[in-house]
Amino acid sequence: MEAKAKRIGEVCFWIALFIELVIVIVDKSAYTNPYESWLFRITFLLFCIKIVTTKYSMKEWACILVVGLIAACSYFINEKDEAVRAVVFIASCKNISLKKDMKVIFYVTMIGCAALILLSLTGIYGAVSFTADYGRGGIETRYTLGMGHPNALHCMIWMVMTLAMYVYADSMKWYHFLILMGVNIGAYLLSNSNTGMMLATATILGVAVFRYIPYFQKAAWVYWTGAILVIACIGFSVLGAYTGNGWNDSSTFMYKLDKILNGRYEYCYKVEAARLPNWKLFAAPENQEYFDAGFVRAFYWYGIIPGIMYGLMHLYLIWQSHKHKDYVLFVMVVAFSIYNLMEAHFISVYLLRNYLLVCMGYYWYQPFAERQEPEGYFWQLKTLLGKA
Repeated sequence: MEAKAKRIGEVCFWIALFIELVIVIVDKSAYTNPYESWLFRITFLLFCIKIVTTKYSMKEWACILVVGLIAACSYFINEKDEAVRAVVFIASCKNISLKKDMKVIFYVTMIGCAALILLSLTGIYGAVSFTADYGRGGIETRYTLGMGHPNALHCMIWMVMTLAMYVYADSMKWYHFLILMGVNIGAYLLSNSNTGMMLATATILGVAVFRYIPYFQKAAWVYWTGAILVIACIGFSVLGAYTGNGWNDSSTFMYKLDKILNGRYEYCYKVEAARLPNWKLFAAPENQEYFDAGFVRAFYWYGIIPGIMYGLMHLYLIWQSHKHKDYVLFVMVVAFSIYNLMEAHFISVYLLRNYLLVCMGYYWYQPFAERQEPEGYFWQLKTLLGKA
């Protein structure tokens, strides 16, 4: 019975994971998915089945309950269910192999992106290019290859390369990194995305350095530096939401710095509820506007408490990456944090846009597992409480 329940839960998990991945790929296309909300409900239910068929210790249940209550408060106040879905997804990842998980995500994402590119190039579906004013002083034509926007094209290519490195970094040869860099340069020639080029280059070089210089995998100062960078990114975002008239005064440092970021924070500050003095513990339902500053969007969409928890997740993963020498995760956390300064790809209703949630699903329960605490099924929780 126990083995059968476990098997049912695992099957439900993988079905839900596949559906969530397909939803992400479809969102990147020109197609508007009318069944998206229903698919989210289905995956939520499937992840819940995985939870009730998985053994958790009492402290793990307590952790799920506390974080779940915070996510529920967020949902009841701002009416956005992503926080609850994220908590359920992360909790359901227990006992799932992280490498296997990421390998599935890699192949499905790569095949999905390749399909979108092929459909656009053959003229079946999706635009090949997009002509517009991208904020650089004129009209430009850039390639999208079915992804809707040139920045999205480079972003998804970066995501596929990042997944490939997470799965295969330990066995990659030096020329594999050169190939990835060549793909990155090719993506830049098509998309002309400075942000995508910069972050993809940093990710490839970062993983290569850790791969071939083992010292960096063990050096604590490297991880401390990464944590400081993450905090600095969050801090800059908070400052950007507070600066106010500094965005309109060309003599200020913040104005000049924001111009390097194509005025992202100037635009962000125009959204009144996104300004720091207007942030709330849990955001209001009407906070739905889109803008590029990722960390600010997290606080604006969900509130101060969820935003702080999201930031703390990055620091927790850096700690775990140091502890387990998961150097690709470390590079991902830092690179994704810097990307959050300029883009909000990871702050969305689509859980599997953000691979840090997948990693969190593996690492959240590791401290409990290392203490070898007793476990029990959800339906045995009452008995366990009686024994505690």
